[in-house]
Amino acid sequence: MASKSSAGLILHRRTADGEIEVLLVHPGGPFWARRDAHAWSIPKGEHDEAEDAETAALREFEEELGSPPPTGPRIFLGEFGQSGRKRVSAWALAADFDATHVVSNTFELEWPPRSGRIQEFPEVDKAAWWTVDATRTKLHKGQAPILDALAEALDDHGLEAGDPVAAAQRARLRIRAGEHTGPTAHLAPGCIQANLVVLPRAVASGFVAFATRNPKPCPIVEVIEHGTEAVTSAPGSDLRTDIPRYRLFADGAHADSATDATAWWRDDLVSVLLGCSFSFEAALMRAGLPVRHIEQGRNVPMYITDRACEPAWDFAGPLVVSMRPMPAELVEQARRITEAYPQAHDGPVHAGDPAGVGISDLGAPDFGDPVDVREGEVPMFWACGVTPQLAIANAAPEIAIVHEPGHMFITDLPVNPSPSHEPNSL
Repeated sequence: MASKSSAGLILHRRTADGEIEVLLVHPGGPFWARRDAHAWSIPKGEHDEAEDAETAALREFEEELGSPPPTGPRIFLGEFGQSGRKRVSAWALAADFDATHVVSNTFELEWPPRSGRIQEFPEVDKAAWWTVDATRTKLHKGQAPILDALAEALDDHGLEAGDPVAAAQRARLRIRAGEHTGPTAHLAPGCIQANLVVLPRAVASGFVAFATRNPKPCPIVEVIEHGTEAVTSAPGSDLRTDIPRYRLFADGAHADSATDATAWWRDDLVSVLLGCSFSFEAALMRAGLPVRHIEQGRNVPMYITDRACEPAWDFAGPLVVSMRPMPAELVEQARRITEAYPQAHDGPVHAGDPAGVGISDLGAPDFGDPVDVREGEVPMFWACGVTPQLAIANAAPEIAIVHEPGHMFITDLPVNPSPSHEPNSL
């Protein structure tokens, strides 16, 4: 028997005392009338395969509570198994909501059984905010992993606590300890994420010249001429350990990958941090725009284009782009939002037919994972910080250390828009 699919939102808020509370709903009808312990649920409901899971989660929230969900960035927590072969996709949303007046949709049921009397009952008879400890006693046991995922996401993000710097520091410590080894798109969204390029001092100035000539793919955040600490952008950090995964290049060829670059480090290395488009994704989500790779729990898709960067010294090569699909009516809004973040690759370099930048198949990215491009959506392409890795392959320095695509260095620097920014050209 095929498994059923369900989707829902888990709203959470922080009280004046700093305590996290979670919004739960209690199912209506006679079967649940006297049940309380492990009877509550996040607002959720079933959907068919043709319906987008996140769209279903938003619809179910409104049907069960009588009002649309609050606006704000939604963080995909994952897909979770429950008894009865049901799978639940869940999104976290930090927002307040008045739970005192619930107007739910209804269902009909013969009650009492075999009485021939059809009665109408609300699908949800009440909603309430509960502390995390209380939630564990109220929430259906099959949904407990969703609460665990929310707790982990709160540790990663930190925005709900009002301290994005603390979130960035926690994320680096978790990465350093090997507790997070995957892509970083969803981590510490209040802080700038950065690509890493580490080169011998003898050739580093040539790369800085390349970055300066190509500011869209290579916006310089910080140059660390000595040591392994990003003193300006992330005090107390260690560039050898604070990225989830590294790549080693030897004579221009990818020679190795690892979660710790300590064994490769030399005293003559210069490190360059370059801004990343992950930094502007929270702004897109705050505006209600989709960020598909976060929704689907994947690495962002990245493609090598047919556009050439401006060379410097021996550093030369094609532009690499990341792709995020947007509904056609939101393309200009996405463009305007991202143009305010020159430290995060600025506005898109192309929107529309992928062939316009030499991409033949969106389903086969050169780096990262493919994501769904739905009917009525337009693929949008932003310059990407993987571009330097192709320039390094052409320059063929003796050694280079870079990040694995999608696995960034998280700085303490705030992501601040620059409304007066004039977009750079490639």
